[in-house]
Amino acid sequence: MPRSPHAPRKIPAGAAPRRAEPAPTPAAARPASRLPGTILLVDDDSAVRTALARVLASEGWAIVTAAGGEEALERLAESRPDLLITDLSMGEVSGWDLLFHENIQRPQLPIFVITARPYTESEGANQIAAEFFQKPLDLDALVAAVHRVLGTAPSPQT
Repeated sequence: MPRSPHAPRKIPAGAAPRRAEPAPTPAAARPASRLPGTILLVDDDSAVRTALARVLASEGWAIVTAAGGEEALERLAESRPDLLITDLSMGEVSGWDLLFHENIQRPQLPIFVITARPYTESEGANQIAAEFFQKPLDLDALVAAVHRVLGTAPSPQT
């Protein structure tokens, strides 16, 4: 049962529940083709999504983007990202929905929450998410947290 007082919304029919997956392989033990990691980035604000994808890609991570929760569920069904970064406030399928869905389906998937909402309105997300970031984002802190969670070293330009 989720540890948040917020009830999840209904997951669309196209996003049928999947069986829980095995724990991810640590970054050091992954095949070279999987290094340094794949990040699914979800935000309905295209400017934030584009800028953040550019920053993360400059560190060498493969970035898959989604403009909302429904698209993110499709991407999650197609691939196995090493990290999910999601905004909370989006359309019909919100970041809350993604948190609850993936916490049940793949509890080992690290999830970072990024939000402009005040902390009091987002309380509970930080209990499920591996990291919680308030907008405007501290990009250095976000990149450092991604390196820590994925077990990668910062790029020379960082």
